Amino acid sequence: MTLWRSGPQRFSVYFCVMPYKWSSPLEHAQLSAKSSHQPGLRLSLSAHNALTREGFAGFIGATAALMAVPLLAFLGHTVLWVIAAALGSALCAIWLALKASWRHGQVREEFELWSDLAILRRINPSGQLQEWRANPYWVEVQISKDDGPVPEYLTLRGGGRVVEIGAFLSQDERQLLATDLKLAFLNATRQC
Repeated sequence: MTLWRSGPQRFSVYFCVMPYKWSSPLEHAQLSAKSSHQPGLRLSLSAHNALTREGFAGFIGATAALMAVPLLAFLGHTVLWVIAAALGSALCAIWLALKASWRHGQVREEFELWSDLAILRRINPSGQLQEWRANPYWVEVQISKDDGPVPEYLTLRGGGRVVEIGAFLSQDERQLLATDLKLAFLNATRQC
């Protein structure tokens, strides 16, 4: 699936779906006050998960089948059980590593924007909820080239705090998100 992204003086093509999605085009968003209860813009971010449940089961099945092929040469020998135990342990380690990676990749962030309020919620893999609120007029979008734990570290400064957003995104995705957030906050301050 190809997703075309366009913005002010830039056109990019991606051969996979971006891990973040706006509820409506940024250029045409109508932001009202928080009293309207419905945000003018909503952003959903999620970490990349390369394998679906079916893909996970298929990979484990194919790996087990390929690991069983060398065992055919040892049928009838006592060393078969030693090799089978080693291959079974390796398959179990792969299973556990993929499950741990999958759990870690279940982090989500939800961003909502009104003309007078910005809310960022982060839902960690453990289910823990973290929330940040600020007035969009005073929010500053910052992207640090080398100062953060990852290149192009993206933060929002406002409401007396600095919070990271999209830390699980790739470097290019964080740059695009920073541009999108700046445009969204510019629209919010225009509609105050």
